[in-house]
Amino acid sequence: MANVSVQILGQNLVVASDADADWVRALARTVEERGRAIRARTRAINAVDLAILTALNLAEDLERLRIEHRELLDQIDALNKRLSESFEGNE
Repeated sequence: MANVSVQILGQNLVVASDADADWVRALARTVEERGRAIRARTRAINAVDLAILTALNLAEDLERLRIEHRELLDQIDALNKRLSESFEGNE
């Protein structure tokens, strides 16, 4: 496990992670970018509220991607079933 120094929204953090340091830094950049975008759209906001809004924003993205992923898997299953039925009908 390595310690990776990152800065997110003006806070210096040391993150202990088994992941590659570049991966941790990329994640930190994503959080930084999202936090800056939220800060730019909201009135004066304290650091805790900004962190919570950023987390909620990223959680929403994650949940939407989970739903899309499940829908795509369902579509693949349906197509596989149709394809299997098509092959079985040709035998």
